Amino acid sequence: MLFQAALIATGVWSVLAPCYALEGETRAPGPGRLAVYWGSESGSTTLDDVCSDSSYNIVNLAFLNYFFSAGGYPATSIGDLGGPSTAQRDAGATGLQDGSSLISAMKACQSAGKLLFLSLGGANSYADVTLDSDAQGEQMADTLWNLFLGGDSALRPFGDVKLDGIDLDNESSDHTGYLAMIRRLRSHYSSDSSKAYYLSAAPRCSFREASQWLDVYRQADLVWVQFYGCGQSSVAQRSFAEAVANWAGGIGGAQLFIGALASGDDDAGDTAGYVDANTLVASVQSVKGMGLGNYGGVMLWDAQLAVDNGNYQKQIAGSV
Repeated sequence: MLFQAALIATGVWSVLAPCYALEGETRAPGPGRLAVYWGSESGSTTLDDVCSDSSYNIVNLAFLNYFFSAGGYPATSIGDLGGPSTAQRDAGATGLQDGSSLISAMKACQSAGKLLFLSLGGANSYADVTLDSDAQGEQMADTLWNLFLGGDSALRPFGDVKLDGIDLDNESSDHTGYLAMIRRLRSHYSSDSSKAYYLSAAPRCSFREASQWLDVYRQADLVWVQFYGCGQSSVAQRSFAEAVANWAGGIGGAQLFIGALASGDDDAGDTAGYVDANTLVASVQSVKGMGLGNYGGVMLWDAQLAVDNGNYQKQIAGSV
């Protein structure tokens, strides 16, 4: 059933502390933000480069791609980071990476007002972020909190840097344990009054196929739908506006971001649905004209592709 724009949210853009948010509230920073993924595509664009680029407001670190790897700890594959630190290796957590080389860039990013999220997942051929039970979901929330957010562990990849949120990019059909994981994360979020923490999600754009995940997406603060590689629902295609309206109405108080490819030249060859900057800008303007109460901005995959494509991000940033 098509959700009509007239039934969507309230249009009130007050900034609420995400850790106290309830479904149906607007719970993220104001609209007009540009989010980007960094760390998966090969190339020379560094996190410093991304963080110093005024085009971006939110940076997703890609990826934590396995929940349970060596020693029962997660595994990450972020940028050109090498292997584990000495402490991680000694603990058997050899799937983690020593991220100390990124700490200065991360602190500069946050000092500039940009949000840093850790993305969980990626393509199924590359990742396994499924859970067996609610108990595993709670366990993983504790692990994420202690390794990457406001908790404490000698194995923290980024030292004392507290990331600003978690991004869910589970591209499987299995969401077992995810609601329990989110509830536990929210509980942790509310325990740290020193900063706000967020939760985002990156579903593929078929609204019908995503129906079993909607309860999860409604718990997010930001949802950047991948409006590419999905036929007539992709950006600028015949059913794009209908897909946008469905998603906007289906995710509760979460902000909706239009996810787009930054280039037609992806390492993995997944370029279906790419549109040039002018076409994306026109499509975004049409979305903004729909009067959605929960429009949030645009998400790009990914920072390296954008640079390689004539700094695509700079061509669209002023229209987000």
